[in-house]
Amino acid sequence: MKKDQIIHHFIFQTKFGYSAIFYKKSPFLLTRIVLPKTNNKNKQQNYKPHQKAIIISKLIIDYFNGTPVHMLSPSWEWLDAGGLTELQKSVYSATAKIPYGKLSSYKEIAEVINRPNAYRFVGTTLARNPFPILIPCHRVIRSNNTIGLFAGGKILKIKMIELERNTVKQFGIVQQE
Repeated sequence: MKKDQIIHHFIFQTKFGYSAIFYKKSPFLLTRIVLPKTNNKNKQQNYKPHQKAIIISKLIIDYFNGTPVHMLSPSWEWLDAGGLTELQKSVYSATAKIPYGKLSSYKEIAEVINRPNAYRFVGTTLARNPFPILIPCHRVIRSNNTIGLFAGGKILKIKMIELERNTVKQFGIVQQE
């Protein structure tokens, strides 16, 4: 295997539990984010992660601490989107534009990508989102205002929506539509 194809990982603790990111080093490409899970096992690493991995982990830690991070997504050049179709990329791009503290529906995302009947495709694509938090799929709900599914589980999705709602209230953030 080529050295630049090796996948590295970095495990870090957030207020919601341990999270991890997976990445390639040269050039740096984020391949996956693992949402926080509660686990009491000691998670120590014996190596220093890539500087950009540290930056991303700090953004995620800040997010779960309730820091109003408006432009959370790092540069798209940092995301390994090589295995994604153009239509999947359009879903992720539209989802990334949902403002902090706001919600959108699967149907609304389908309309944004000019595929108004593709709301199930949107749901399937978001269920496979390799970059949760950076691409805020937790902000997408069903048209009937029910939560819908989430890779991290419904409870985590509800907590993330509530965290954003409370942060917006606490800091008086005014969102542009």
